[in-house]
Amino acid sequence: MREKIYSTFEAAKMMGLSPGTVANWVDSGKLKAFTTLGGHRRIKAEDFRNFLIENRMPVPKELESSVSSPKKVLMVEDDPKFLRLMEKFFRAAKKDWELFFAADGFQAGSLVGSEKPDVVILDIMLPDINGFKVCEIIKASDKRTLVIAVTGYDSEDIKNKILAAGADDYYVKPFKFEALIKRIDEWKGRGS
Repeated sequence: MREKIYSTFEAAKMMGLSPGTVANWVDSGKLKAFTTLGGHRRIKAEDFRNFLIENRMPVPKELESSVSSPKKVLMVEDDPKFLRLMEKFFRAAKKDWELFFAADGFQAGSLVGSEKPDVVILDIMLPDINGFKVCEIIKASDKRTLVIAVTGYDSEDIKNKILAAGADDYYVKPFKFEALIKRIDEWKGRGS
């Protein structure tokens, strides 16, 4: 499916704004856009949606439908049995998602750099670099990446620390995998 592209007039109409406002966002570098050979500004649907989200503005329904759902999911888990269980569930639930796996923080960092996942399901207690540091690295790479922290060691201190590191959500093992799927489906991040 071809990605939807908007003119400044179409973007302004969708938001109930003047075209000059959208043009100013583009000209100031706040809203990513490109210029046609004829000198007209054009905005990709994903870039417009991301701009609205980052600036805490409502995202119109027609813009939501023009951007596809997340495709790349990285699962970072050092327990091979739990990882296989998650993989089995995710493959059955979302066959169109591209899944990647890491058993430690170093592997996770490498995959975040090379694959640029939309979503990271991150175990906090890893054998090398802990999940707190991995979360900080992921968010420094792209703050729009959805990071869902998971742990078997629940405490208010751990929860506060991982959320402070940038995690978007926190689940305690055991949890329902359906809850993760629902959380990802409800996410309004960068799309793909």
